[in-house]
Amino acid sequence: MDTLDAIEKLAQQARREKTPEFNVADRILYRLSPEEDKFSFIVLELIASVSAVTASVVGYFSLGALRTLTSPLMQFLTPLQEIRLW
Repeated sequence: MDTLDAIEKLAQQARREKTPEFNVADRILYRLSPEEDKFSFIVLELIASVSAVTASVVGYFSLGALRTLTSPLMQFLTPLQEIRLW
């Protein structure tokens, strides 16, 4: 019975204790605030413009290479175009 009395005594002490209050509303509102989400589109625009310029340069050189590849004989005749035969 000593065990039951000890458990009952602990239960009464637990009932008398006040439950702690946690105020988390301020932290939640801080995380949801739009001020924290300051994403800069300047960096995205810079990366997009650099990639567009790079794609243009690669496209320019690849078109020149594609012209020579369309006719396989052009690879053999390209050195002869620089030589004047007459």
